[in-house]
Amino acid sequence: MFIVVTWSPAFADQATCTHIAQQAEQAQSYFSPVEGYQVVGTGRLYFHTAPHAHCRSKDVFVIPGDHLIAYTEYQGWVSVMYINPKTSQDYHGWVPSKRLQFTGTIGLKN
Repeated sequence: MFIVVTWSPAFADQATCTHIAQQAEQAQSYFSPVEGYQVVGTGRLYFHTAPHAHCRSKDVFVIPGDHLIAYTEYQGWVSVMYINPKTSQDYHGWVPSKRLQFTGTIGLKN
């Protein structure tokens, strides 16, 4: 499936991102078991509400060296969870796969 989305704002409206997220949910590939990744590159890696550059969360990000748990992938994006080691709070979102380095699988292989 190919998605064509055109607009000029830096952030998409919620309805558009919800639609993209629903399309991804139907076509995503699942990791089994889930996989571990480390953030690479430079600068903040913002979470996205859907696998599209215009669906960026405004204030949820990780930095190089942070570890993420990956659940699915879709068109160059990975659905991940980050657990803050200080607060144990978890965050979920989509990030571009090019900023991730595989560190291993987590759990038993099915």
